[in-house]
Amino acid sequence: MRMPVQPASLRQFVLLSFFMALIPLGVLLWQSHSALSDVSRYAIAEAESSVANVRRAENMQKLVNDIERSVLQFSILKTDALSQLAATHLNNYQQNLGSVCLNLAQPVLCAQQQKQLELLFDSYLHESNEELSPILQKIRQQQVQLTQVIWALLEQRLQQQQVYAEEAQSHLAWQTVALVVLTLLLVLWASARITAPVKMLDTMIRSIGQASHHFPHDKVDGPRELTELGEQLRWLASRLQQLEALRLILLRHASHELKTPLSSIREGCALLSEQLVGPLNAQQMEVVSLLNGSADRLSVLTEQLLDYNKLLQQAKPEFGWHDSHTLLQNCFNDHALSLQQREQKIVLDCQLPRIYTDSMLFRRILDNLINNAQAYGAEGSNVWVNLRQHDKFMLLDVANNGTPIPAELRAKLFEPFQRGKAPRFDAVQGSGLGLSIVADCARLLGGLAEIIDVNYADVCIQVRLPLVEDAV
Repeated sequence: MRMPVQPASLRQFVLLSFFMALIPLGVLLWQSHSALSDVSRYAIAEAESSVANVRRAENMQKLVNDIERSVLQFSILKTDALSQLAATHLNNYQQNLGSVCLNLAQPVLCAQQQKQLELLFDSYLHESNEELSPILQKIRQQQVQLTQVIWALLEQRLQQQQVYAEEAQSHLAWQTVALVVLTLLLVLWASARITAPVKMLDTMIRSIGQASHHFPHDKVDGPRELTELGEQLRWLASRLQQLEALRLILLRHASHELKTPLSSIREGCALLSEQLVGPLNAQQMEVVSLLNGSADRLSVLTEQLLDYNKLLQQAKPEFGWHDSHTLLQNCFNDHALSLQQREQKIVLDCQLPRIYTDSMLFRRILDNLINNAQAYGAEGSNVWVNLRQHDKFMLLDVANNGTPIPAELRAKLFEPFQRGKAPRFDAVQGSGLGLSIVADCARLLGGLAEIIDVNYADVCIQVRLPLVEDAV
């Protein structure tokens, strides 16, 4: 009986892909090393030759000056030491001239200079300064010409070296392009072998994040590791559904069970603060004040958890026609005291008299946005509220001055229990649910919430909702 073929492991696919991709890269590395070595050897040889020629040219120029000085001195003083010194300079110059002329294509100039040296060597012992001056001048002029020829040769070799380097670079560039294209083709071929199961895994992961959890029934067909990962994701999806149900139950019961003892704590703190059960000293009043603050904060957090839990359980909005000015003004009236305490003023621009929406969800959006603007906005500044139409959408903008929100944190702030770095200016410490509730409410209404940039405020949160044409 023939055994079924086992799928290859992901490790084998990856190792094979890397090995195939490294072959062209290894060839490219070897070619680059070879080309660099050739250019380096050529450059070193040319540099050594150029430096040697330049040193000879400078030495010969110095020897010409020494020859002229020693010959003129000898013609005046006629001493053996000066005669020997002049002969030494002439011999050194002839040796350098022979070495230089081997590399120069100037046989005529070298022969003329050699002839002048011989003439000077024969005549400096018995000729006068006037008779030696034309010979010395001729030697000096020809040395200047030799120096110019050496520099011209050096420049020519530098140009040749540059051309050689450019040709090597061009050749290496074409090799690089060819090998990179080959590597890319090999990588694409290898990645195509595992792309299909990875896409299937991506579909599974995305389905896990959806509220409906419509998990795909097809199994992953591919390497062993990806197949096993698909089965683990299938188990994880089932487990997450169970945990989500338990989380909702725990959140609902915990929030409700906290309200009764919390109410008792707040009533007890109120009795102590009013000193109905007896007088309190300053330290006791401070403790009661701290208890009052903690109880108020716990009450706000409990209400937010209840609100968030209720929002998670609301599956279908109840749409209807509503007067936009009435919805907005009712919200502003509820927040009037907190806005007045920080000397903030609402600046309203409502261009839609009626809107078709769920009034409870819309009010939750507006309440949280106004609360954020009041808590994080600058004291004494305006809070801009704009309700307008843009294409087929209804835009609700709530903006305030204060600490700008960095671009990299904007999307994260709409996740549950995520808070920004800007400090709150009210007495409540935020829980990180405000913008999350805004985003969830907007999603239930078929829209979305985002933080945008405007030219009239530092922070602006925009909620974009579908617009019914008859609402205008």
